[in-house]
Amino acid sequence: MPPPLTPLRWRRAFLVIASLLATGGCGVPDDAEPRALAPESVPFSLLATSTTTTNEPMTPPAVDESVAVYLVDNETGQLVEVRRSVPAPASVGEVLEELLQGPTEAELAAGLSSSIPSSTQLLGLEGPVAGIVTVDLSDLSGISGPGQRMALAQVVFTATGAAEVESVLFEFEGELSQAPNAEGESTSEPLSREDFAAFDQSTAGTTDEAPAG
Repeated sequence: MPPPLTPLRWRRAFLVIASLLATGGCGVPDDAEPRALAPESVPFSLLATSTTTTNEPMTPPAVDESVAVYLVDNETGQLVEVRRSVPAPASVGEVLEELLQGPTEAELAAGLSSSIPSSTQLLGLEGPVAGIVTVDLSDLSGISGPGQRMALAQVVFTATGAAEVESVLFEFEGELSQAPNAEGESTSEPLSREDFAAFDQSTAGTTDEAPAG
């Protein structure tokens, strides 16, 4: 028979059992696979919102391009080039739209004007194809004679300022129509700067005949 447990032995046995129970209760389980922890089980400091930011792509600044439009010098009655700034890259249509805006206040003060009526609209543009652009304008029947020819010359010189454009084929209200050159000769063929050389201030001194009235 085992010896009876004295109070000291009961105390030691109790401490050993208590120690074994405490160790088993605090043990960390050995998982074979990672386990997802519930949010309420994760320390608050580990749940802090990330401070990482995403950089938004920067929009490149707008760039303007200097283009030439042709107005009329009131003193000489001939074409003169003026520069305008438009968003780059400028198309032929955008440059013609700039021409149709008419002279600025500064240009008017400098003695420049436009023979193109302020009501004229660019209805369409095709090309360039083989150096030719087809320009469709609203009706120009409100002007005739030298004024009409000068208006057409402004369009031709402005459009051919583009390196890829050599001549202009005119349509009015969507219909292919004949258009006069500087001498008043009507044609349904494309018109180039040569057809309006008499209005060109840079070559006027070498022109033998003045444009017909």
